[in-house]
Amino acid sequence: MGRLKALIGVLILTASLGILYLPVLRELVAVWMADMSNMGYGFFIPPVAAYLVWERRNDLRIAPGEHAWGGYLLVLVGLALLFLGRAGDLNVVAEGSLIFVLFGIVLFLGGPKLTAQVAFPLFYLAFMIPPPSSVYYWLTWPLQLFTARFSTDTLHLFGYPALLHGVYIDLPHVRLQVAAACSGFRSLMSLGAAGILLAYATRSGWANRALLIASVLPIAILSNTVRVAVNILLGTYAGTYHTITGWMLFVLATACLLGVGALLPGRERTGAPA
Repeated sequence: MGRLKALIGVLILTASLGILYLPVLRELVAVWMADMSNMGYGFFIPPVAAYLVWERRNDLRIAPGEHAWGGYLLVLVGLALLFLGRAGDLNVVAEGSLIFVLFGIVLFLGGPKLTAQVAFPLFYLAFMIPPPSSVYYWLTWPLQLFTARFSTDTLHLFGYPALLHGVYIDLPHVRLQVAAACSGFRSLMSLGAAGILLAYATRSGWANRALLIASVLPIAILSNTVRVAVNILLGTYAGTYHTITGWMLFVLATACLLGVGALLPGRERTGAPA
């Protein structure tokens, strides 16, 4: 009977959250679908987070359940952020409020020890939230400049005449622009999500995890600049092959990330999920 009541309570709570956040989630999915090349990986974040919780199911069964009123406060903060985000048309605030609410519910119903067991999966949900457009363009500009400079230097290395003007590369018969989509920011976001998951799942010790996560930045930037330079050398400025090289370089970057993890000192985390 106790389990039935708990199940009914979970179903009611889930339905209430679904109704409350339905407009937010609908807009979030619309962004993922409209910008698959940049934010398509967002579809994978909730299932991965759910799997990480399921993977710790045995620990959750024996975790002492206790109410913590601080969780109730977190829920109130999350609902306030939801209201402010919807009223002010601030999508990132409304979407981020869901994480506060989930943390608050778990803390209120399960207490600090149970919350600690699921803290990372809940935190990982933040990767499904697209950054604000102002932040996106602020971060992509230096990446565009670096990619344009690297590509131009590579062309010079192979004897190609090229002139650099900001993010524009002038070749004898064409002017190319290293646009925001080619800056490598999307690779950095998706590879960052993969790197943090890999660090959590496979490495023990904060130092090893920090080193693995720190390697994401140079790997993502270098792999993207190599891709852009190769596409220019091959004359593939757009089209299917241009897209395929993006996926190929992401696979290569992921392999490099796995290589860094294998070279790190220390030991793998015991009981790591597959």
